[in-house]
Amino acid sequence: MEPAGPMIHFQNVSKEYENLTALHDLTFSVERGEMVFLTGPSGSGKTTLLKLIYVAEMPDHGSITIAGWDTTTLREASIPFIRRNIGVVFQDFRLLDNRNVFENVSLALRIRGVGEREIKSRVADALKTVNLRHKADSYPRRLSGGEQQRVVIARAIVAEPTVLLADEPTGNLDSETAEGVMRTFKDIHAKGTTILVATHNRDLYRNSGKRIFRLHGGALVGEEVC
Repeated sequence: MEPAGPMIHFQNVSKEYENLTALHDLTFSVERGEMVFLTGPSGSGKTTLLKLIYVAEMPDHGSITIAGWDTTTLREASIPFIRRNIGVVFQDFRLLDNRNVFENVSLALRIRGVGEREIKSRVADALKTVNLRHKADSYPRRLSGGEQQRVVIARAIVAEPTVLLADEPTGNLDSETAEGVMRTFKDIHAKGTTILVATHNRDLYRNSGKRIFRLHGGALVGEEVC
């Protein structure tokens, strides 16, 4: 990815689904190495915004730039390259029950044809980051909810992404486990990764010192440092 400008920039971005306006005229930037929170009630557009960054959806109006790349003018063949630089943490885990932790985390690397020695090294590093190296041979059904979420985080960071997106990453977790997950995000952020966390849980960003973008009805209605 190219080194100039903000990591993420939305300029007058709107997205519609049939007769529903999911996002309306959004303009904002996220700097390189910044960790920001995206908050708002259910249906406010948080997930749609993340999908636009990941190029899983395209805007109907406006432009989106990721590390200098205008995703709205990209050739389709270039989209996988952008995605390789973006890790995504889903709320619903999406782990493969018939694969152990090591295999779940290594899958993205295998798809890209990474060599076995490098896979072992990267997976070990990713599991160390989330404190789960001792669970490498375990299967998802044997793990707690918090452990499963940390496997999802390891899977998202194993390819050393430039950007990490998290969609309600603690939505299914108790408060103590959620705090542990957020500590993991902070550790990853400390290494220079740009992180955008979408959440409606105020406890995750209260007194964080990070920027908070507030969405309501698909519009950006506020920005503050909390």
